[in-house]
Amino acid sequence: MDEQEIRARVEAIEKRLEAVEGRLGPIKNIKLERKEEFKEDFSGLAGGIRLLIKSSFLGYHYSDAGIISTLTETFIKNKKTLTRIKENKLWKYVIRK
Repeated sequence: MDEQEIRARVEAIEKRLEAVEGRLGPIKNIKLERKEEFKEDFSGLAGGIRLLIKSSFLGYHYSDAGIISTLTETFIKNKKTLTRIKENKLWKYVIRK
């Protein structure tokens, strides 16, 4: 990969990041310094989900089949970011090592 390709990729990533930040609003409004300042608890998995909901990150409605297809095709096969493991007859998606 030459320098021009790297620059083009970085610029594309910066544009995508700006778009995401525009949808989420300024992240600086979410204070994570001291837990006692929160009216809600953002610790653990449930807290992470609460934080996503509060920051308006969630809200899209997709079918189960659509989600599974996207996870499998994009993140497991193409980008190789995730993998899945079967536990108790259920597939669980995890970050690939």
